[in-house]
Amino acid sequence: MSAEVIRSSLDHTLSFIRDLDRARNVHDVAAKVLAHLSRFGVEYMVASTIPMAESNRRQQLSHVLLNKWPPEWANRYASRRYVAYDATIQRLTKSPEPFSWSELDPLVRNDPKARRVLDEAAEFNLKEGFALSLQTLDKQIVLFSAGGRHFEMNPDTQGVLTLVANYAVGRAIMLKQESTSAGPIVLSPREREALQWAAEGKNDWEIGEIMKISEHGADKHLRSARAKLGAINRAQAVAEAIRRGLIV
Repeated sequence: MSAEVIRSSLDHTLSFIRDLDRARNVHDVAAKVLAHLSRFGVEYMVASTIPMAESNRRQQLSHVLLNKWPPEWANRYASRRYVAYDATIQRLTKSPEPFSWSELDPLVRNDPKARRVLDEAAEFNLKEGFALSLQTLDKQIVLFSAGGRHFEMNPDTQGVLTLVANYAVGRAIMLKQESTSAGPIVLSPREREALQWAAEGKNDWEIGEIMKISEHGADKHLRSARAKLGAINRAQAVAEAIRRGLIV
């Protein structure tokens, strides 16, 4: 890679960092990270502290800092407690250095459960990517993983990826602390009910029928809940509500 290309990549990353300082919430941060890393082939990403293997879905979701994972995969991963078999976590407990997902093959070769996690992730287009771990000031370990259908990491891009991950996680932690200090989020009973049915996979019309209101009324409750939760779409609103214990 030429000096000009490296300089251009660095300038792009510095511009991203300045842009990240203007992010209003963690969902903005995640969206900006994806936009910046898309040129490397990244389509999805997640940053999370590592939950206990026996944690339930709600407990696991409470560890998530940034979430741009396929919603169906995130739900399956948490519900089936794949954290206990995830080779990515096994690798990061040995070394915090960035690595490509392809390097996990030796860890899963003789472990059917770990292989199953990787194979099922690939069904959601999580086929190639990278991961690294970061340590916060209070000594928590944060896993940062990102990828998509095609991804290639080289020594030149590794520095950019590490810088982006560090700054994004730091910004997310800061915004979560600010959100917590601002007071708890309170959903109305109807907003909570609509969101609960959304978590069960119901659409606006179905929710309206169940709640005996119009489809527009169901959409209104969901939009209001999404605004309170600072979510940019329904999937993120459901995940954030579960993380906060507002729905199950």
